[in-house]
Formats: sequence, structure tokens, C-alpha cells
Amino acid sequence: MQMKTFDTPQRQSPLALAMMFFKILRTVFTIIWPMLIGLLVGGKKGNSALKWIIGGGSILLFVLVKTVLDYLYFKFSIQDGQLVVRKGFFYKTAISVPLERIQAVHMEQSFLHTLTFTHKLIIDTAGKEDAEVTIYAIPSSDAHALRELILNSVDSKVENSEAEKVPATKLVSRLTIAGLVKLSLSANHIETMAVVMLFLFSRYEDVKPLLRNTPFFKNLIAYGETINYTWQLIVSLFLVVAIVTIILSFVRIFLRFYDYTIRMDSKGYYIRWGLLQVKQKMIPFKRIQLIQWRSNFVRRLIGIALLNLKVAGADEVKKKIRIELPITDIGQIKEIVSVYQPKLPSEPEQEGYTIHKSYAYRKTLFITIPILIVLASFAALLWQWYALFVFIWLPYSLGLQLLYCRNFRFWVTDDGLQQYKGTWGRAEAILNWNNIQYLKIRRSIYQRKKGLATLVIHTAGGAFELPYILHEQALEISNYALFRTESTQRNWM
Repeated sequence: MQMKTFDTPQRQSPLALAMMFFKILRTVFTIIWPMLIGLLVGGKKGNSALKWIIGGGSILLFVLVKTVLDYLYFKFSIQDGQLVVRKGFFYKTAISVPLERIQAVHMEQSFLHTLTFTHKLIIDTAGKEDAEVTIYAIPSSDAHALRELILNSVDSKVENSEAEKVPATKLVSRLTIAGLVKLSLSANHIETMAVVMLFLFSRYEDVKPLLRNTPFFKNLIAYGETINYTWQLIVSLFLVVAIVTIILSFVRIFLRFYDYTIRMDSKGYYIRWGLLQVKQKMIPFKRIQLIQWRSNFVRRLIGIALLNLKVAGADEVKKKIRIELPITDIGQIKEIVSVYQPKLPSEPEQEGYTIHKSYAYRKTLFITIPILIVLASFAALLWQWYALFVFIWLPYSLGLQLLYCRNFRFWVTDDGLQQYKGTWGRAEAILNWNNIQYLKIRRSIYQRKKGLATLVIHTAGGAFELPYILHEQALEISNYALFRTESTQRNWM
């Protein structure tokens, strides 16, 4: 059967109309919702139903017209080795993306996509913060054919690599329900609590200017000022927030990593996950610039980690192509990274190199102490000299920094670098010499006096930093890295 070539411009599936409609509606609502709440709460009494009907109808009509125009004037095709997208009615845009520059092709399938046998296609490049091209709905057969066509075209542009020795379609990892429960229970619930509190605070600040003049809001403030905040109330509120946070964190992790499956073939990793919305991502081996994996204290005890594949452009696009793989067996890490580095530098049980412990003292002096002084100054306004108890945190913070220095290790081999660090949790990273873009040696006045330096190695997927190492050591590593980069026959991508 002959593969479809997509040389004729075509539109999206009609389901894209619904997807685009809700996307545009959400964008419009995000802009105007504070004004709507202000009008609803603080508006004048009377019969304003007609105004709401006219206003709401106008907004829906605008969104509907824009959706139809965006749908009709969006066409894509492949011509002369380029993905060509033409869109826009009043403001016409033509996008041409060389196939060899495409970073990855991701597929998503929501419940509506499943019912209509369609897929959403996201095409990424390293040069844009947002997705280069998003096709909201095309038939599933076309989605698979287009992805295969793009990936085959990309592979034909490069030479055979070591990755091509990998057997076809090998199952690397599949997250079971038991592993998903352990991953959810061991999540950083404090981080989720902070996110919830920041969200509530940010939303409150958005509507506060509109609500502060309303009688209801004034009465609420007056009532709040008369409440006698007892320890029982504070503890109760904390417990409620903690329980809600754990539930939200559990649901977030469950939805994020449900049925997480990792496969690999001669081209790269194929990742599939999702409960309500099934997502698929393909990460070519040659796009991987840096590999990191980390685990908090609880996950380290039960052998769980999150492995991050940093591809080209990860710094700019951030979460757009941020690939985190849940690892429930530490042995899976060696299997996944073996394509990038066949053997980890730390495997021969070498001691490795360390960083200078002055790193801990400088962090404490210039970060911890100033923060504690500011906190104590504000606390003194309420609790007078009791605010000095804030400085109890100082020895604990210094101890953490010293523990960080003691745990920090790095290894240098013919293939690249490996880094191991952490206090209660652990984080590791590996880097190949051929992925280096440029190096930077930073030296403060203190570092010059002590013969120290901070080496920062930049790749297209992120930075690899070795702080407070010997200056001679930084020069040796940078010179060797440049030698390996210039002498290697392998491309960085």
C-alpha cells in the first residue's frame, strides 16, 4: 500500500471546528472574566437581562465567525521537503518548516477524538516557544501517515548512528497501577500546596479592584476583622488545606502518568500515556542533548525516579517538549540512557571529583542570611524580639548546604560527564561531549582568591554546571571538551 504524500493542501477534520471554538472562547473568557464578575456583583440593580443576552450573543458570534474563518483558511501540505502551512483570512500567514528541522511530532487523542477516529497533531521545532504547527483534528490514519512521513524524511537526512542498532519496537517500561499509586503518594505535596495558594492569591488580586467597593465585599472584610483566630481554627484550616492538597496532588499525578508506556526502536523513544486524553510523543535519539533523573527523599527510599530527556530547545520551550519519564525500577535508567551513553561514568565505582565546601558558606552568607534578616524585620513588627527565632533556620540551612557539598560528585570520561548531587533527595545528569554548544568559566573575586571557578557547559537542551571546582580543573575539562568536540565525527543533533 502506497503511503500518502500530502502534496495536495488539505484542511483539518470538521471536529477541529469544535476544538478551535472552545480554544478561542477560552482565550476571550480569560481576558474578560474579571470584568464580567465585576459587572455581576457590583452592577446596578434592575432588569439587565437584555444587556447580558446582547453582550453574550455578541461574544459568541465573534468567536463563531473567527472559528469558521480560521478553519476554512487553514491548509497544510508537504512540498519540496518542507511542511507548508497557510492560514489566516484578514492577516494571511505562510509557515514553511524544513522537515529535517522538525524537533518532534506529538499526537493527542481526547474522548471526542476517539469517537471520531481522529488525532490532534503537534509539530515542534527548537526555535519557537510555542508549538510550530498545531493540527487540531485529522483522521487517525492521516495523523500516523504524516508523522511517519516526517520522521522518515528526517532520518534520510542523517547518517546511520549507533541508535539504529536497537531492535525494532522494544518495550522499555510500562507504569502499572501499583507504581502509579506509589508515584502519587510520594509526590511533593508541599509544591502542590504552594501552587494552589499562589493560584488563589493571583485570582484574588485580579478581582479585588472590582469587588472592593461592593457592599458584600465590605461586609465580608468587616466580619473577617472581628474573627478571633484561635489555634484550633488555624490547625483546622491547615488540615483542610493539607488534605485537599494531597487529593489534588494525587489526581494530578494520576492523570499525568496513567498508563505511561515507553517503547524504543531504531529511531527513538515512543511515549504514550493518558486517561481522559491519550497523548503520544516521539523523541528521536539524535535530538536528546542531556539526560537528567531525580527523586525526592521518599522516592529515593522506594526506588522511584523521574527521568527527564532534554531535547534541543528545551530551555526556550520549557514545558512544551519537556519529557519526564516515571521510573519504578532503577535498572530501567541504564536501559534508557544506554543509547545516549553506553556506560555510565560512575559504574566502575570510581570516587569521582567533588566541589569545594566554601560553596556552602557562600550560599549561606549571600542567600540564607539576607532572607532571614528581611523575614525577621517584618516579623519584629508583630512579635518584637520573638522575631529572632527566625534565625533558628540558619544552622539547619548551613547543614543542608554542607551536606549538598559532601554528596556532590562528578565524573569525566572519554564519552562525557556525569553529575550526582542532592541533600535529602538525589539528582543525576549525563552529558556527551558532542552535544556541547559552548562553555563558560565564571570566577568571582572570592573564587579568584581561592583558586576556584564555576564551569557552565551549555547544550541546545540546557546547561550543565559544576560550581566551585578548582580553576585548573575547570581549564582541563574545558580544553578536553573543546578537543573532543572538534575531533568527533558525530553531529550534535
